[in-house]
Amino acid sequence: MSAQTDQTATVIRFPQERRRAPTLDALTDAILPETQLRSLAEIRAVTPPRQVERLRAFGRDRARQIFGATPLPDTREGRQRMASDWLTLLVGRALGRVSDARSLTEQAERREIEDPQRDGIYDDLAQALRAEIVAWETAQNILGGWEIVQGLIDNPDSCAVTDSATCQSRPI
Repeated sequence: MSAQTDQTATVIRFPQERRRAPTLDALTDAILPETQLRSLAEIRAVTPPRQVERLRAFGRDRARQIFGATPLPDTREGRQRMASDWLTLLVGRALGRVSDARSLTEQAERREIEDPQRDGIYDDLAQALRAEIVAWETAQNILGGWEIVQGLIDNPDSCAVTDSATCQSRPI
């Protein structure tokens, strides 16, 4: 006869969004699709994410401010390295936000399973969704900013860091 023992195991989650190198592809793969976020926001009565174009425009404006005031390296390789460092830092932070949002979702779902009658279950899920929306909006800002930075790599004197009115008045 064999003796049975109660055994418990702890699963340690090491999320995909933290394992991948911080690249734009990793970021776009990690965030939820906009349609899914909007649908969940409607279901959970949470303010939906802002419009993609507004978020990306903000990212472009912010990149113009940063790089308009930053002396750029003389060589393309130097500008590429600078852009890569900037992108790696921001994408790493954004992936951290995605991971944190997913952890909140897992915790809320686990609490829902453990005690489905507990007060505040839907508040936990709404809070997790808000974190997911913030991560998604951050990703959209980064994608917009990258449009400007990418243009500066090949052409540091481009109009990428100036407003369009100034660019249009420049002689050709």
